[in-house]
Amino acid sequence: MQLRTERQGDNSEAIWNFRVERYDESGDRVQLIPAEMRGYSIEGSISDGDWVRGTGTMKSGTFRMNEAENLTTGARVRPKKTYGIAGCVFFIAFCIALLAFAIWEISHAPG
Repeated sequence: MQLRTERQGDNSEAIWNFRVERYDESGDRVQLIPAEMRGYSIEGSISDGDWVRGTGTMKSGTFRMNEAENLTTGARVRPKKTYGIAGCVFFIAFCIALLAFAIWEISHAPG
């Protein structure tokens, strides 16, 4: 398990890199998969030797986990995402559009 932080402007992102051993039904290891979890922070824990089940997508040969269940401890492990400046701008624009629509509806109401 490797833990690191990357900075992009004013934001930083926690990154966990680890490998997941994949086993077949008879218990034989069939594949070693590089995995990664990224977010503003990561809640939960995974330690060497823990059994995990995760969801995500493969990207450039690495399994990008959206969420994992630590089968050894029962912990739910997931990254917390930050929406940054683009997310804030979108939210403010949405609120302004909603307010403009409400004002238009009130001003064009019959009576």
